[in-house]
Amino acid sequence: MPIITVQVIKDVVLTSPEQKRELLQKMTDTFISIVGEVARPYTYCIIQETPQQEWSIAGRPLPDLPFLYGPEYAGYHAAANKIMRDFVESQGATETPASGGGADPDKKAEDLWKGSGG
Repeated sequence: MPIITVQVIKDVVLTSPEQKRELLQKMTDTFISIVGEVARPYTYCIIQETPQQEWSIAGRPLPDLPFLYGPEYAGYHAAANKIMRDFVESQGATETPASGGGADPDKKAEDLWKGSGG
């Protein structure tokens, strides 16, 4: 039996019973449009609501809207984007072990994700 779950912060994302019913219906309909009507009677959809301040992003309890649009969070994005960009660029210049040489790309990726540069 398929179980479709969406997790939201209580009273922030879905604020009315009507929104919840619409979401449940559309999640089911979308799933059934892919797998077929045979699964409809067995498809469960669950909305899990977590109380405010019991979720976090970048370690900050939500909802903390000033944090989400402020410079600290933007700095996290910039640093992560640089790590990703450096990794992608490094892949174009790195030979794989299968091709007979070069650095281990998995080790290089691990070093870049950690921010140590490789």
